Amino acid sequence: MFLRKQKEREYIMERLGGRYLAGLVVIAFGIVALLNNFGFTAVSLGYLFNLLWPLLIVVAGINFIARRDPAGLITGAILTALGVAWFGRNAGWLDIDMSLFWKAFWPVLIIIIGLNIMLKNEHNSRGNIAIMGSVEKKHEPWELRSAEYTAFMGGIDLDIRKARFTQPEITLTLSAIMGGISVILPPDVAVTCNGTSILGGIDLMGRGSGGILGSTSMQSGDLKNSDKILHLKCTTIMGGIEIKQ
Repeated sequence: MFLRKQKEREYIMERLGGRYLAGLVVIAFGIVALLNNFGFTAVSLGYLFNLLWPLLIVVAGINFIARRDPAGLITGAILTALGVAWFGRNAGWLDIDMSLFWKAFWPVLIIIIGLNIMLKNEHNSRGNIAIMGSVEKKHEPWELRSAEYTAFMGGIDLDIRKARFTQPEITLTLSAIMGGISVILPPDVAVTCNGTSILGGIDLMGRGSGGILGSTSMQSGDLKNSDKILHLKCTTIMGGIEIKQ
C-alpha cells in the first residue's frame, strides 16, 4: 500500500512538473491573442513565442528530475539550466552568447546518453540494452520485472501480454536514443505512462508527443484496485517509443 501511494505521488509530481508549466505557456499565448483581438494589447505573438519557447526545455528538465534517479537528475539539471539561461537571454536579463550552445550541443548530448546508460540504480540493474541490434520479448512467455530498457541505434519489442508479473507493481524505464521501442499492453493491467521526447516522438496509446521538445502522460485502468500495475517512464532522443494495446 505504501509503495502504491508513493508511485501515485510520483505520477502526480511528474504530471504537475511538466504539464502544468506547458499549460501555462499555452494559456499565455491564448490570453495575449484574445487581448490583441479586442484591442486591449498589441503584443507580437512572434515575440512572445521567441520569449517563452525556452520554457519547454525547462519542462523537459523537470520531467527528468521527477524520475529521482541519478541520470535523470543530472540530465534534468542540464536541461533546466539551459532553458532558464535561454529564457533569461531572450528576456534581456542575461548577456549570453548562445552560439556557444550549438558548439556544446552534440558533446553534451553524448555525455547525457552515456550518463543514462551508465548511472543505473539498483532498481533498474537488470536492464536490457539494444545497441545497433534488437531485443525481442514477444514470442515466448517471459518474466516481467522492474527494469530499464535502452535502445541505442537499435530496436526493442516488448509484448506484455505474454509476460508474467513477478510483483503487483512494475516500473519500466524506456529510453530510445536514435532507436525505437514498441510495447504491447494487455487489457487487464492498470497503466501510467509519462514521456519526454527530444528531437523524437512518443505515442502513448494514440496520444502523441514529438518535435524538438515534447511531453505527454496518461493513465489507464484502476490504480487503486488493480492487482497488476505497470508504470512506464519514457524518454526519446532522436528516437521513437510506441505504447499500444
